[in-house]
Amino acid sequence: MSSSRAIKPKRNDTLLTNWESMPERAPSIEREETPIFSRIVAMGGLFFLVLGTLAAMMPLWSATTTIIPPGLGIGLAIMGLCPILYHAFVENDLQFRRLYGFLGLALILGGIVLRMMAFKSGYGSWFFLYGVPGVTIGLVLSVAALRNETEQQFRMLVLNFLGGVGAVMILFCTVNSFRDAGYLAGEGAVLLLLGLCYVGAYIGQQETGNQNGYYAALGLGGVGVLGIAAGLIQSFLPESTFLIPSGLILIGMSMVYITVCLGVCSDWPIIVLARRELAAYFYSPIAYLVLIGLQLIGWYMFAQFVGIIVEAGPSGRLMEPIVRVYIFGLFPVIVQMFVIPVLTMRLLSEEKRTGTLEVLLTAPVNEISIVTGKFLACWIFYMLTWLPIWLFLVSLRYIGGDEFDYRPVLSFTVAIAVINSGLLAMGLFFSSMTSNQIVAAVLTFVGVLMHLAFYFLHHERFLTEGTALHEALTYVNFLDLWQISLQGNVAPRLLVFHVSVAVFFLFASVKMLESRKWK
Repeated sequence: MSSSRAIKPKRNDTLLTNWESMPERAPSIEREETPIFSRIVAMGGLFFLVLGTLAAMMPLWSATTTIIPPGLGIGLAIMGLCPILYHAFVENDLQFRRLYGFLGLALILGGIVLRMMAFKSGYGSWFFLYGVPGVTIGLVLSVAALRNETEQQFRMLVLNFLGGVGAVMILFCTVNSFRDAGYLAGEGAVLLLLGLCYVGAYIGQQETGNQNGYYAALGLGGVGVLGIAAGLIQSFLPESTFLIPSGLILIGMSMVYITVCLGVCSDWPIIVLARRELAAYFYSPIAYLVLIGLQLIGWYMFAQFVGIIVEAGPSGRLMEPIVRVYIFGLFPVIVQMFVIPVLTMRLLSEEKRTGTLEVLLTAPVNEISIVTGKFLACWIFYMLTWLPIWLFLVSLRYIGGDEFDYRPVLSFTVAIAVINSGLLAMGLFFSSMTSNQIVAAVLTFVGVLMHLAFYFLHHERFLTEGTALHEALTYVNFLDLWQISLQGNVAPRLLVFHVSVAVFFLFASVKMLESRKWK
């Protein structure tokens, strides 16, 4: 006879008679994740930095031949510095953070001391060779330390110090520009740029709701307005040669200051969108890859240029404009053909792919503001990519001591600003046509290649010089305009076509965004 399931054995409760509850304990503490990978990378970078520095300084101590040449030693030191800067930005530990902070302040103070020593004869080149890299690396380390700093008093102390150093640099350069007409063509341009970086770091590291950054930006704009006015007045005086090149450098940097002021203080939708898009470049690896790549290319161009100067010898003379030998070549043209697609391929295609374009249009902006803001951000970043190449020329003027004609540099800057506005607008249009970045980049590359094809067609033998087609191709291709501008001449009629191309493609991009309403 089977047992019933309803009949269950009696539970034995005697097992729980001696049970006692455990004493209450505090919750376990979770250890913060340590950046082990960045520390390992930093140790490797420190090794290369020390090795490269010793190899670069060995000729100062001994005349014997070393295993690592000084030039390679400088390269190893720079290669080792990059991982250390990466570790400085990601490290949250108090000891490392303060170490990087005090090291940055020490480098800045060392650069200031070298600049004060430059007032005596014989120490002028020391500041440019050691002081400028020192204050630049010191600024980066200080910003990295401030980025993770939690103690408010120490943070404000370092931040105010950086802002004060930047303000002193700008005022010092402005005063010296009127005392010495050639000052801005050498050290002055570098200090004006460094001063802008220091003040920009002061503005960017302010906490949300703090008005100090707003007032600093207004002061920067005020200095820019005064600089433009002073430069124009000084240049229009009778028998004045201030405009070339010091006056134009002062006026140009003053315009940059005003632009930064508007970017920080203005709430105009186009400027807000341009600021957002410009920040997006630096939040992605595109900006750093492009800047590092063009820096290496500029270094290669400058090394070749210095080699030509050395071959000419002390008695040799290079025909002006010498900057044509430095800039013009097939290699820079090929590089620009790849830079334009890289910068424009994600502007609107990424917004379409991720669906953020519809979210963006829910804000009080229209298609014109979106297209114009993205175009301005891309154009500004593109012009920044040429800055390292121009700084190499400043170093040549400052260390070499020989003057050369700056007007081709200025005319070429105007030419590339106008020419590449059309090319960037074309890339923006192709980016608005598709949600695939690769497709947009390929279409832009083909468009730039067609512009280059016009140059080769223009110089074919079957085209007679002076004919309508020959003259039209002169206006259309950008490489001929490069050559003309590097001679120091830029005719406005040569720029009309490229301005028209920029306006046309911007208009087409706006209509492409509006086409979603037509369905």
